[in-house]
Amino acid sequence: MLKLMKYEFRKMRTTLLAMLGALAALEIGFVVGTHADKNTVVIICLSLITILTTLVYAYIILAGMASYSRELKDKSGYLIFMTPVSPLGVVVSKLLFTALAALVATATFGVAAFLDYRYIFQQANISKETMDQINLLLRFGLNANADLFQIFRIVMYYVCTVLIEVLLTMCTAYLAITLSATLLQNKKGFVRALISLLLFVGLTWGCNWVAQKLIYANATIDKDLKQLSGYIGWSLLLNAGFCAVFTGASAWLLDKKVNL
Repeated sequence: MLKLMKYEFRKMRTTLLAMLGALAALEIGFVVGTHADKNTVVIICLSLITILTTLVYAYIILAGMASYSRELKDKSGYLIFMTPVSPLGVVVSKLLFTALAALVATATFGVAAFLDYRYIFQQANISKETMDQINLLLRFGLNANADLFQIFRIVMYYVCTVLIEVLLTMCTAYLAITLSATLLQNKKGFVRALISLLLFVGLTWGCNWVAQKLIYANATIDKDLKQLSGYIGWSLLLNAGFCAVFTGASAWLLDKKVNL
């Protein structure tokens, strides 16, 4: 499976290097702008880095889905499924690489943006009282009586929730794409694409409906941190279960239905 992940990296290597090059160019522009007192250049570079932090993540996820779909449609892509690796290993390796690549790329842009913002705040000589007010507002946004450990735990829960939900979206899309290339392969292109899209939308809606019924049915707006962490924790487990089921279904279809 590691060899397959290495293969996935080679396919996306040029794109990843281009992203790093763009980040390096923007960072150089930011540094030059700060030292030359070119506020317009600083704002443009910092804004682009901030925007790209989200766009890079979305692009890598979408590129991973498109690559999987293209390999199922392209006969040469079937060579991947003829390697001495189980179909489950193939699907998992693609999912893991895409998720890790998106995470690392986003973290790289995010850290760069954070360091740039911190530098600007330091240069602005913001008073300690102002920083204390900002920290108080951030804490009050979660719970005025929460300690820093509780806030950190909730933030980490939210980060994990976002990641697992994105992974669930990928697993759902993979299942829809796999069905389109297997059980629906004799349908016309438009019909196959439409059914695949409806399946993706239906499964996504179904997962949200189950989560609402099983986890959030008795949720209240004024919930404390313990209840909130409980809701998020059960949501993580449920979405992880959906990911496992959808990934297993995709692997089974590849094993039983793909016509090599």
